[in-house]
Amino acid sequence: MDRRRFLAGLAAGVFLARALAAPRPLRVGVDACPYCFMTILDARYAAQAVNPQGKAFFYDDPACLLDQLNGWGGPSLTAKEVYLADFAESSRAAPRWVAAEKALLYHNPKVRTPMGSGLLAFRSREALERHLKERPERAGGRVLTWAEALKEGEKRTWVPADFFPPPPKAP
Repeated sequence: MDRRRFLAGLAAGVFLARALAAPRPLRVGVDACPYCFMTILDARYAAQAVNPQGKAFFYDDPACLLDQLNGWGGPSLTAKEVYLADFAESSRAAPRWVAAEKALLYHNPKVRTPMGSGLLAFRSREALERHLKERPERAGGRVLTWAEALKEGEKRTWVPADFFPPPPKAP
């Protein structure tokens, strides 16, 4: 096989793998969170992780996924893909997924979320600013990237301990 054909095949494989990476459909009222075991009733707060074998796991709050990835509880999880529901574009019945690494997280403990984390995800800073303009009582929080939220979650849980006491962190 000549070098050009090999490189063309390799590029096609990478393109195909990226094309296959897509969020899986959430069944609101049916799918349950593997971290807290709650049935997902509001898709605006949902999160999704897909393992290397392609199995999707759905979460009722981004905090549950953050805590599980950081070893605070739930079954061990290696995520190949991670998606968050864009709060502004999702409805209670259907999420509008955004790749976690492209999302902005807004944290304000005064915002009520399924697990009490106060975390909302947005596709863009503009969407977040529009939301805060419509809901000024939610102002005063802080903006984080997915990587920053994961890093912060290494030291403490995102789900408030008085709401859902975590088991000891896995080594």
